[in-house]
Amino acid sequence: MSDHPAVKTVVERIRTDVIGGAADTAKEVISALTQLVEESNATDARALAAEVENAVVDILRVMPSLAPPINALHRFMGSMEEALEQGASVAELKAALKQASDDFFAWAEKALDRVAQYGAEKVRDGDVVFMYSMSSTVWRILKRAKAQGKSFSVMVTESRPANEGLWTVTEMDKVGIPVSVSIDACIGELVPMSDVVFVGADAISSHGYSLCKVGTYPTALVAKAHGVPFYIAADTLKFDSSTLLGLPFRVDPIHRHEVLTSGEYSERVQVVGHLFDETPPELVTAIITERGLVHPTACFTVMTQMRLSRRLSEMLPAWVRGEL
Repeated sequence: MSDHPAVKTVVERIRTDVIGGAADTAKEVISALTQLVEESNATDARALAAEVENAVVDILRVMPSLAPPINALHRFMGSMEEALEQGASVAELKAALKQASDDFFAWAEKALDRVAQYGAEKVRDGDVVFMYSMSSTVWRILKRAKAQGKSFSVMVTESRPANEGLWTVTEMDKVGIPVSVSIDACIGELVPMSDVVFVGADAISSHGYSLCKVGTYPTALVAKAHGVPFYIAADTLKFDSSTLLGLPFRVDPIHRHEVLTSGEYSERVQVVGHLFDETPPELVTAIITERGLVHPTACFTVMTQMRLSRRLSEMLPAWVRGEL
């Protein structure tokens, strides 16, 4: 177990689910590991690598199926493995990991900007846009569309149990984008009234299934039934490379306190369901990535080109089974 303060902080923030989204989680994870490396007193490169690996185990123990932090860890640990194979000293390993961190942050910002560019092209003047839950990536798309002078409005529902949809309402209202809000049960009424649907994703599998906030799957079903284009906005950092290993998504259940007031019902009453659902590829018009618009069935090809860490790949099966 790592005793570094930055690692402990990010572990607690992941555990209590106070980080804004999957991409932000990846950034905080890499920032914490970079700080650990910079401040390490290790005198041997292998000892420093062991410190990093211990920290990664702590992070994985509290991590749900969020592809961005997993892919970010692949990049970081892959750089570490490459440096070790080349016989790097402690100083050289620290330099390599600092460069890996800098490269990751530069790539992530550029990728999101491209997603916003491509996504904004799918917003037409006068459109009614339906959003579900909260997505900083979709927010970038709509912000870009507004900057282009397009006039459009947004509809969103609460996205229970955490009501992330209300964050969307706040952000739209701040910048003057007309926004309407309703309850999740009105999805069947509201989606047919819209011209296009945009949602974010936490992970996308090699066979094209998208893991999103629960409620996304029924939103996609309604959009398909009424011929409304349904787009998922996600850079390729959200392509879950662990699914190439045959591993399933790791999804948290809905917690009792998120549905029932404490003491109001007996323990015989069970709370069921999960916080995320899976939207199948046949319901998705396209995934808007930094590479352009990608059909979900092309996810496998994209993933085979991604860099994977050998050691992290060995750890992931135990992570999915909750055995770390």
